[in-house]
Amino acid sequence: MGVCVKVPVHFFASLVLISSVLNIWRGSEGWSYHSSHFKMDWEHARQWCRQNYTDMVAIQNKEEISHLNKFLPKVDGYYWIGIRKIDDRWTWVGTNKTLTKEAENWADKEPNNGGNNEDCVEIYIKRTQDEGKWNDESCLKKKTALCYTASCKDDSCVSGQGECVETINSHTCSCFKGCYGERCEHVVKCKPNEVTPAGHASVQCFHPKGNFSYDSHCEYSCEEGYELKGSSTTRCTSTTEWSSKPPTCQLIQCPELIKPQEGEMQCNHPMGRFSYQSTCEFVCKEGYKLRDNRSSTLFCGATGRWNDSQPTCEIVKCKPEDLTPPDHATVQCSDTTDFSYDSQCEYSCEEGYELKGSSTTRCTSTTEWSSKPPTCQLIQCPELIKPQEGEMQCNHPMGRFSYQSTCEFVCKEGYKLRDNSSSTLFCGATGRWNDSKPTCEIVKCKSEDLTPPDHATVQCSDPTDFSYDSQCEYSCEEGYELKGSSTTRCTSTTEWSSKPPTCELIQCPELIKPQEGEMRCNHPLGRFSYQSTCEFVCEEGYKLQDNSSSTLFCGATGHWNDSQPTCEIHHCPALGSPVNGELSCTSSFSYGSKCSFDCVEGFLLQGALEISCTKMAKWSHEPPHCEAVVCPQLPEPINGHMNCSSEDPIFGTVCTFSCLDGHQLISDEIMTCNLNGSWSGEVALCQAHPDPSASLIKATEVTLGVAGIISSSSLFLVYWILKRLRSKADKFDLNSTSDIEDPPQVYKSVDSLI
Repeated sequence: MGVCVKVPVHFFASLVLISSVLNIWRGSEGWSYHSSHFKMDWEHARQWCRQNYTDMVAIQNKEEISHLNKFLPKVDGYYWIGIRKIDDRWTWVGTNKTLTKEAENWADKEPNNGGNNEDCVEIYIKRTQDEGKWNDESCLKKKTALCYTASCKDDSCVSGQGECVETINSHTCSCFKGCYGERCEHVVKCKPNEVTPAGHASVQCFHPKGNFSYDSHCEYSCEEGYELKGSSTTRCTSTTEWSSKPPTCQLIQCPELIKPQEGEMQCNHPMGRFSYQSTCEFVCKEGYKLRDNRSSTLFCGATGRWNDSQPTCEIVKCKPEDLTPPDHATVQCSDTTDFSYDSQCEYSCEEGYELKGSSTTRCTSTTEWSSKPPTCQLIQCPELIKPQEGEMQCNHPMGRFSYQSTCEFVCKEGYKLRDNSSSTLFCGATGRWNDSKPTCEIVKCKSEDLTPPDHATVQCSDPTDFSYDSQCEYSCEEGYELKGSSTTRCTSTTEWSSKPPTCELIQCPELIKPQEGEMRCNHPLGRFSYQSTCEFVCEEGYKLQDNSSSTLFCGATGHWNDSQPTCEIHHCPALGSPVNGELSCTSSFSYGSKCSFDCVEGFLLQGALEISCTKMAKWSHEPPHCEAVVCPQLPEPINGHMNCSSEDPIFGTVCTFSCLDGHQLISDEIMTCNLNGSWSGEVALCQAHPDPSASLIKATEVTLGVAGIISSSSLFLVYWILKRLRSKADKFDLNSTSDIEDPPQVYKSVDSLI
């Protein structure tokens, strides 16, 4: 009896095997459980279990955990069990199977790798908290070893038809697909009458597990002249149903023929119109004959082709004359003795050559033939190329891919010629190969049903035949990540190369609410997982940094559609000190900051004294500016001159005045523009007077008469000062600084010196 197909079973974990502290045998027909009476590290614990028993204990289900917790005594440091981190995955060492998410039994906040390199696992027995749970620990710590002895035997289940599964103090048989019974001793059967062939068909069945039992398969074939419609094979499945219904055989049809022009056609259809074994005979009208010596009778063969091409009728030629045929050609005339007017001759090429030019010529009234002789060119067949997964070897005796060329085809290992095609093609005289171009198809191998895991689909390269080396690829639904091998391959043993993987929900990195902001999330499938969305809002005066997206979406790649947003304070446009002014701000132009303005001496502030940065990132007022203090424009005195330090009468401008000869200044000689926008003195006025020397003498006399104390040298000094001032006034330059480094002195007229 053959081997049934194994059914996938989802285990909570591998087998649990326990022993007592005193190494007492606890089982009879099922497992026995054992523990050491001394502590050891994990590696020595496993060696001790394998030397004395079967292996370290594994965990199968929650009932066994409860059994262990009741059965075992509490020991200091608890018990080692047979699970360890290998290649960063928790793995059952007895079966080398990875721990699945469903089978995890960790204590609260475990595993935590708290001490680093915590790659081994202990089980809490008789513990007040997390009773029966697991904890990751350093493999170097010393704990009590927990071992098992298996109860399954080689003959517990029928060999090849089931798998022995350990349970507490017992075992069961898990039957493979197509088998059943306590020891999987029975095989499913299908009904023999459901594979009865239809008319003109035959069936051949193969029974690897018994007549018409599970995995029996049957192959159908049609009689010669009939074509199979439907599946050519069927298989007995585990449901007692055949995988497909019997096919039908339909009569092979040849292309419909029509009678030739200038001829007749007589057909006989013993089985059906223009079908297998139909024959058609062709006869030309008087004066015509079948062209190119075609067969006058066509026969429809089992391949659906006529044994020759459709015949045509050509007119019989008139009297010929001596004509020299071209190379590889002959000339045929209708009359070999009488070369009468309008008689015609026809040229034909040797087999394997094609005529190029006019095939006929006519005797004209000029005694010359109406056309020149044609030429005969070697017939070419369509160029062939080697098939995929195959090789081609050709021989060209006359020319490359021409008449009489032969090509032999061989397929690579694991492939065969499709539809029993001819392995050798021959280029015939018609310019066609004797058969269609061969192709190589892969050799088929045994198939097996594949069950995709939750949230997954399986796509196979060959979804119907599961041919040798064909592959099937698992893919998870959007939002799930594949764990395990994504592909499996049909091997030469008809078994798939790997077991189905699992699909786990994709997680995105956890987000946190930003400072100065809020975060609101929606998790339709799981916390911070695929399709989770989080919306971010900043407090007043703050905005999302760099125009970040306000809503993040967890995509199928496990990444958010944008980076984690942060809130940054609004900033108003940077301000600069006004020209001729100063700026003072409470902070760096951010929301809530205030700026005040002041002007330097001689300038007045125009606008708000203080402005603040609002939540709209705009200033509460336009920045002010400083305008210079301006005095009224001074008129130049009549009969005099005015020199000012600036063209515009702004604060600090100094103007000096002088009069022409014969005039004296009636006012201050120097005026300055003050902060209040007014001049320091009165408007200058030049008044005519007598000879300056007489005036000076008179003034001197008056002065001497009044004071009586001024000497002649003092009078000379006064005279020199007046001349110096007049000279200075005439030469005053706005760009000169030599005489204004110190404040200018104010002088009165000579009359006022007393």
